Amino acid sequence: MVHPSCRRSSAFTLVELLVVIAIIAVLIGLLLPAVQKVREAAARIKCQNNLKQLALGIHSFHNVYGVYPTYNGIAPISAGGTTQSANTRAVYGSYIVHILPYIDQEALYGQIYTDVQNYGNGGGLVSAPGVTLVSAATPPVYDTTGYVYRSAIPATYNAWAAAGGHQEYVSTTNANGYTVWTLQDVPPKYPDPCTGTPAGYYKPDPTNPCGFSGPFTPPIITPATPAVYDPPNVPVNEYVGTFGQAHRGSVLSVLLCPSDPSVASDPQAKPGLVYATTSPTAPWAATNYLANWNAITNGDVALGYKAKPGTMVAVTDGLSNTILLSEGYEWCEGRGRTAFVAWHESNNGGLNVNGVHNFGLTYALNNNQISVNGGPTVSVTSPYGKPNPTLDPGEIIFMYQIRPLPKAAAACPAGGDCCTSMTVQTGHSVLNVALADGSVRSIPRGMDKDTWRRLLLPRDGEPIDSW
Repeated sequence: MVHPSCRRSSAFTLVELLVVIAIIAVLIGLLLPAVQKVREAAARIKCQNNLKQLALGIHSFHNVYGVYPTYNGIAPISAGGTTQSANTRAVYGSYIVHILPYIDQEALYGQIYTDVQNYGNGGGLVSAPGVTLVSAATPPVYDTTGYVYRSAIPATYNAWAAAGGHQEYVSTTNANGYTVWTLQDVPPKYPDPCTGTPAGYYKPDPTNPCGFSGPFTPPIITPATPAVYDPPNVPVNEYVGTFGQAHRGSVLSVLLCPSDPSVASDPQAKPGLVYATTSPTAPWAATNYLANWNAITNGDVALGYKAKPGTMVAVTDGLSNTILLSEGYEWCEGRGRTAFVAWHESNNGGLNVNGVHNFGLTYALNNNQISVNGGPTVSVTSPYGKPNPTLDPGEIIFMYQIRPLPKAAAACPAGGDCCTSMTVQTGHSVLNVALADGSVRSIPRGMDKDTWRRLLLPRDGEPIDSW
């Protein structure tokens, strides 16, 4: 029989436990980079698949209409061009809106199309009655016994002045910062009852200098009744079409790259949404994929974002040598890449931030000086955006960005590479792009500036042998 004191304990010693913990920590340290690489590889594949699906959607649109979808505007285009007013019953929006039926979003496109047919493609707030009216509204019926209806009597300035009215300068500050002062008549606080009286029901009053007192509201015999509409055709009082809240905020997974670090970098940027807290235009669905203006349009410099769509035949340098789509951060330099409008104008219901996709086209500039990375200073006067790059001697070329910081210029650390809204960027180690032939390629960091320029220009007569 073994004495109890001679039995060995089956528990681990402290040293053994520390050794096991150290081994586990080493294994985790070895596995974590591998797991991260696998995760990033999966994200990159997802991004490439999205680009492929969007490129095929553009090809399908081209097969039907013979042209690319409009960069930003109506489609199909009319003789008047791409603007909303050219055909108010044509769907308006970015290239993404126009390819919705070809990327398995027929229902969303159908809703937008129906709105446009009923109410037009304008971006303003629409107030319209329901489609089916059951009974019209009726006004109230008053008992006007003893009352006299008097029309409004306009007050002259002299009459106002006699009662305390005056003229004064009133300022108006315009959007561009300067102030205009205009001289306006200001009515008195207590106008003479004989002048400037509003229309309405009055009672004869011999004690009043004007002979009447009022206006009064006579007793109601029958109250007013509102109009009745047949549900679900209720009255409309909202934004419609592309600008409808349910439409503009529709988050589509095919438009989102899982490696975008700009998501949640700003209160306005949420997963798949931008301008998330801006009222009343919030929120807008975001996109991580931008169309190259040079390739998808006919390249009309004078029209810029209003340029008509291009064609595959016009890509004379070769479809495999021209970038059609690229990745980009959804929130960059205080601007959100809204999915369904590529260029926001103050008069089309969008946010007044001008261009937001800006791939191959700078936003609207007026007498501005631009210098890129210490290059030559170029004067730009382009109300519809300046093509980038161009064949001009003093051209501006915004290179793509690999993993820039999602910070605006004002918050960018000294010497740091921060997101530039004038170009495209990626959260991957390489930039994924879709070429005009529908294929997807990856561009590493450090591509030659001239090669990048040639890939963006579809008909400059300088095709690329290999890249």
